[in-house]
Parts: sequence; C-alpha cells; structure tokens
Amino acid sequence: MIGDVALQAVQRVRHEVDGGFALVPVENLPGRLVQRHGRGSHVIELEGVLYGESAADDLATLQGLATGGEEQVFTADIVTALDLQHVVVERFVAGQIAGHVDHFAYRLRLVESPPLPEPATLGPGLGFGDLGFGDLGLPDLGLPDLGIDPSVLGDIASLADDVAGAVDAALDAVDTLQSLVSAAGGLSAGNPVQPLADEIGKLGQLADRAGGAVTAVVSAFFDG
Repeated sequence: MIGDVALQAVQRVRHEVDGGFALVPVENLPGRLVQRHGRGSHVIELEGVLYGESAADDLATLQGLATGGEEQVFTADIVTALDLQHVVVERFVAGQIAGHVDHFAYRLRLVESPPLPEPATLGPGLGFGDLGFGDLGLPDLGLPDLGIDPSVLGDIASLADDVAGAVDAALDAVDTLQSLVSAAGGLSAGNPVQPLADEIGKLGQLADRAGGAVTAVVSAFFDG
C-alpha cells in the first residue's frame, strides 16, 4: 500500500539502495580508496496492472499521488526489514492496454524521504557588560558564568591609569635631570640621578600591582 491506496495486481517489486561510497584514486595504490559519505535513499520500483470497474478511479488516485508530491507511507513485504518511514513518488508511468476495457499498466518509482535532522542551536551571546563597559550600552559577555570576577578587570583599568601617570612623571624627571646637568657647569649638583631613580621605583611598584591583577584574570579563566 501507498498511503491509503491498495495496489492491485502488482507483478514486480524491486528494491535498490546506493551504499554511498566514493572511489578516491591514491598515488601508487593499486585500485581505489573506498570512502563512504553516507547511505543513499532507498528506491522502490513497482510494476502492475489496474483492471475492473474501479480501474479508472484507481488510476486517477495514483496520478494524484504522483502529481501531489506529498510524503506517503509505503508498506510491502520487501521493505519489512528496512527503516523506511516515508516515500515520495519520484516517477509514475501509466499505459492503457489496447483491446482491454478498464485495463491500465502502471510503473511507480518511490524514493525514501528521510526526516530532517534537528536544527543547530547556538549558545548564549557574549557581550562587554562584565568587562566594565556597561556604560557604553554594550551587551553582556556573561563572564560571571565563566567564574570570572568582573571587578578584577575594573582594577586593571584603574591600575592602567596609575601606570600612565607614573610614566609621565618619569619622563618629567628625565627632563629635570637633563636641566640640572646642563645648569651645573662645574658646580656640585649633588646627585642629579636621584629624582629619576625615585620615579622609576614608583613605576616598578605599580607594574608589580598591575602584574598581580593580570595574573588574577588569567587564573580566573583557567582555574575557575
């Protein structure tokens, strides 16, 4: 049967399936490498005769299945062992037998119509809210879900400002040292390097603090 249509006087049923193999040539390999890409669709071919008073109506029903293109359930002994859920009528051929009233020969080619796989789903989106950029109206990155404390990133931003200020101070100290050396002119200028050393020392302390904050972020990513 195809759907609700019972086929009469079926004379021949044939099942065919492509294993889905591709022959790939390999250098210096006798023969071909066989690689499978997936099973092909089951194909069922039927041949039979419609006759009797209902032959014309049965023919119209089969023609409707062929032109409708809808999936149908097919049942027959030849497909009992197959996981065949739905088929479509790929091709239909009918012929009237001359000299015989209400006699029609038909040929059907049914092709498996497998269900589509489940659509792929995407995880939650990532944004910049937990990176301290919430005031910019940017979406949330979801860092708390990763075990990361967003306040650590805020500390890094603050330390970055401190380091930038210290660098400016160190550059000012270099300018001061150059002025002192130029103005000394043989006079005792004490130790003109000391202001620079002091400022660089402050910069080193800030660098240590920034390094500790960065370490905390890395640990949050890989240990959290």
